[in-house]
Amino acid sequence: MNKNINIKNKKAISEISKFRDKQYLPIDIRFENVYLKRINKLLQVAIFDKNDLYINSSTLWELMQPIGKTGSHNYHNLSPDDIYHALNSLTDPYCVFRVKNGRFAIIPVYISSFKEFLMVVIETNSGLITNIKANVNKIVTIYPKSNIDDYLSKIYSKDILFIKK
Repeated sequence: MNKNINIKNKKAISEISKFRDKQYLPIDIRFENVYLKRINKLLQVAIFDKNDLYINSSTLWELMQPIGKTGSHNYHNLSPDDIYHALNSLTDPYCVFRVKNGRFAIIPVYISSFKEFLMVVIETNSGLITNIKANVNKIVTIYPKSNIDDYLSKIYSKDILFIKK
């Protein structure tokens, strides 16, 4: 089973909220109208072949749980508003850079409820729970990131694809 959420619609916040309260059976959630391919134009490099983003329902649930650690993910206490605004501002990034294993990190200009930037880590050419060969852009995690400029200064310059001046 899949769930589609149009990220350009304000109702998306209430749709995201539903996943905070209950850990659903693993399903794939498709965020429509994220327009990721616009980032390619900004970078002058094609890193995204599709505009939409996917996330596993359990990952989305974990992002919104009170801060702590569990299994392979940390809980980040993000609000549905944080997730909504971060995804809506991906095409206006503060920074885009490569991370390990064919993943990219985007730090949108949106300042979260934590008064910090959020880092969105996306795996390209990923599979889904319902289709392992899907070849989609998948959100690995989203979390608040403090001291961005200090953090970026430690990244190999070749991996930084864009920084807003």
